[in-house]
Amino acid sequence: MSYESKMFEQFAMPTRKQVEQALLRALLKHGGIIKEFGAGEEIVDEIASDFGLTEHQRSAFLRTVYRKENRIKKSLLWHRLLFRAADSLAKEKLVSRPTQTIHLTDRKEWMLTEKGFDEALKLSNIPAARKDFLPTKSYEVQKIVKKINESPRPENYNPFDKEKKVIKATRESVMRTRAFRQAVIEAYRYKCAICEMKINSPDSLSWEVEAAHIVPHSSMGRDDILNGLALCHLHHWAFDVGWFTLIDDYTINVSSKVHSLPSDFGRIGDYEFIRVLSSKRKKIHLPCRSEIHPHHDAIRWHRQNVFHQ
Repeated sequence: MSYESKMFEQFAMPTRKQVEQALLRALLKHGGIIKEFGAGEEIVDEIASDFGLTEHQRSAFLRTVYRKENRIKKSLLWHRLLFRAADSLAKEKLVSRPTQTIHLTDRKEWMLTEKGFDEALKLSNIPAARKDFLPTKSYEVQKIVKKINESPRPENYNPFDKEKKVIKATRESVMRTRAFRQAVIEAYRYKCAICEMKINSPDSLSWEVEAAHIVPHSSMGRDDILNGLALCHLHHWAFDVGWFTLIDDYTINVSSKVHSLPSDFGRIGDYEFIRVLSSKRKKIHLPCRSEIHPHHDAIRWHRQNVFHQ
């Protein structure tokens, strides 16, 4: 038995397999990514607490002798176990290594792969059918997100995707749809572009905000950030049915039909859900980068084909 293994046994540490499963569950809980296991990182203490590790177990360290330099290096035993587990997951293609992830996110993080995502759902007793609706990152989908975000902004934009005529969804098209959702809600910082609503579920697995198509999916609208808006459930519905649209400077334009609504329609208590938008002539909240603002060609189509004058 190696010195390291003896130390794991001496301090009654969890098995590597147990830590691997805990890491997958933690990755799912944290949106598919966790930082490297440095001292003071929240994830290190979080997983230790899940195992009920004592302070003695958390602070135990290994001694490594560097004979050429005649010095001893100390490393925390718990950190080493976390790294060993993560390294094993990477070998099984369940996570990407920080040296890989940095090329996508510019940050050194462990990230779920599609295979790891599936395994994390299974370990967390979450139905696989929910996968397509969770904003959890995966290495493969993040590649598509990066491509979406870095695509040049054309002067003339075609917001239609004729390939959507294909009835059978492919793995690539499903991942593209997930990448669209992820790119849009991240660009808008998980807030509704209209009311700035920002809230996630108690289990941190989903956000209230949705990625809305400007040219809708049913009209073969592209899964493209230039054809997207981040909207809360209510404003998503109101946008899709034509209660409001945008003009070219991103000011909200509300249908004149609002004036014919009964007084008790469109209200949440004392809050006038639709009418308040028509009274202020406000602009939507946009992403920081102008290159990914909604394209005027998509907005123009919505004004002409969905909006009710």
